[in-house]
Formats: sequence, structure tokens, C-alpha cells
Amino acid sequence: MSAPQDNAKPITMDDWYKCRLDRKVLKELTRRNDRDALIHFTGFIALAAASGALAWFSLGAWWCVPAFLLYGTIYAFAEAMEHELRHRTPFKTEWLNEAVHWVIVFMTWREQIYSRWSHAQHHTYTHLTATVPSDVEIAVKRPPNYLKLVTDFLRVSHGIHHLGNIVLHSLGIVSRSAKAVVPPTEYRAMCRNSRIVLALYAGVAAWAIAAHSWLPVVFLLLPRSYGAWLHELLAITQHTGLRENELDHRFSTRTIKLNRFLQFLYWNMNYHIEHHMFPNVPFHALPKLREAIEAEMPPAYDGLSSAWGEILHAFKMQRHDPGYMVTPNVPGKTAEPVEAPAADAQLVANAR
Repeated sequence: MSAPQDNAKPITMDDWYKCRLDRKVLKELTRRNDRDALIHFTGFIALAAASGALAWFSLGAWWCVPAFLLYGTIYAFAEAMEHELRHRTPFKTEWLNEAVHWVIVFMTWREQIYSRWSHAQHHTYTHLTATVPSDVEIAVKRPPNYLKLVTDFLRVSHGIHHLGNIVLHSLGIVSRSAKAVVPPTEYRAMCRNSRIVLALYAGVAAWAIAAHSWLPVVFLLLPRSYGAWLHELLAITQHTGLRENELDHRFSTRTIKLNRFLQFLYWNMNYHIEHHMFPNVPFHALPKLREAIEAEMPPAYDGLSSAWGEILHAFKMQRHDPGYMVTPNVPGKTAEPVEAPAADAQLVANAR
């Protein structure tokens, strides 16, 4: 699923390098089931509900702030599940994917159709900046904008972008960002979904006004902001500081080792090279996929500290050399950057 582009030779998913994998193994790994997803989803909602109850009982007590921070931190990991639902891979039963997606987009300030098509472009043009179109989901560009980076930990730019789109689409106005990735045949459904999501948010606001209390807003709308810090620490490690314009995810994407609890909250997205290389493999099979292609993969980073140490070093280097990028140690291969087509050189320059 990729949007049309201006390049003479369009880039497709077939242009990306894939590690050798037996077809039978791949078929087994891509097999979806409802059980694993239901267990994971139920466990996540139970954690969010339990931490929410703790926050409720903390009202008026000295430990109110840490209790709400814990609740928000868990709640914000709905973003990791929303990512999986964009791929329609968690559940085998399609209506379950759709029904759960409605719950999760409410939690994450998103609308399903725009989110799916935007993410499809990210997968087609992962960390490509020398093509038109390019990756629309690059979290941190070179050199980094530190104000945006800091405010991203409160999801400020995310909120402006996605909530702004929801408001515009609710009015029947298709935003420029949506026109760039969403087919016109999807506009009507996207606007309908946006109206429903906006109505739900308005309902929470009305509840708060009727109850003369901010609590409905604090519990249902703001956790994605005040609890975003840990999910954001993980999400930024996915591509930041690594090579751009490579048709090999091993150069542009990180896989990191996490403890089981964080891996659970993150829906196994720490196996991010594997996810990009084989996006049809559901979250629960990513550890097995890693084992199957381990020999061709760069070493996994040893936790958040290892990945962020490299990212901070890249930021330091980019202050003096904006073109600096980390080149991972990929077995048996060197980097081969994609060049911008001559006809598109000015377009690329303007896009930057």
C-alpha cells in the first residue's frame, strides 16, 4: 500500500532487502490468531484499569502525582497497539481488528484511515529523504530540532497534527497531509470516522463540564500527553541517528533488547528491523522471526541506554556535521545510499 510518487522508477516494498527465510517458516510466522492478541489486549487494558484505579484512590493524597504518572505511562502505550492495528495483523478475525482499533484511536488522538495510509508510506519509504515522496513519519530529522524533540515527550506536535486533521476532516475539509497519502476513494470514510472520534472527545468535555470536574479529561484525554515519556523514549530509538536513503532496513532501523514487561507494553516493537523487513508478521511472532534471521542481522542494542547513548552521540556530531549518520555493522554488506533522481533534485531541496 503506497502512494503515487514523482520518481521515474517508483519505489515499492519489493525493492527492499529481505533476509533469507524459508517460505514455510515465513508462512507459519505470518499466521494470525485471535488468542494471542486478546490475551495481550486484555492484559494491557487490565493494567491501565488497575493503574487508573490507583490514581483515583490517590486523589487528595501526597502520592497523587506519581500515581497519575504511572497511569498515564501505561495508558500511553496504547500507541504501540494502535501501530499494530494499522497493519491489521493482531487479530485473525477482521471485525476484532476494527472494533479494538476504535477503542485505541480514542486513546491515541488518531483516526484509523489517515493513520493507516500515513504509516503505509512510512513503510514504503522508511527513512528515505532523497525521494519524492519521502518518509512522512521521520521522528527526528537531521540536524535535530531540540524544541520539537523535547515537546514530543508531551506529544505536542503529534496532537497538533492528528487532532488538527480530525477537526478539518470532521468539517469535510481534506488536509494537505491526507491528500498526500490517502486515496480519494477513502476520503468519505475518513471524514465520517473523524466526526465520530471528535464527537467522543466532545462527549468527554461535556461530561467534565456537567460534573464540574477536570477528572474525565485527566483520565481519558490527557494521559496520552502527560504519560508519553517512556513510549517516546522507545519510539525515538527506532530510526533516529541511523542511515537515511538505504533500501535495507538493517542500516536505518534498530532492534533493541528489553525486559519482558517493557516488551509486553511495547507489543514487541523493539524487534523493529524485523517488523519493517516482514511487516505482515504479527507482533507475537517477531521474537521467533528474529531467531530465524539472526545470522544476517546486526547485533541488537542492549537496552534503552545503549540505543540512546548512540543517539546522543549522533546529535553531538550533527551539531558540527549535519550529514553525520551512524552506520550499523551489517554482516557481509556495506551501505548503498539511494540517490535522488536528477529531475527531482529541486523538489527534494524544496521539501527540506
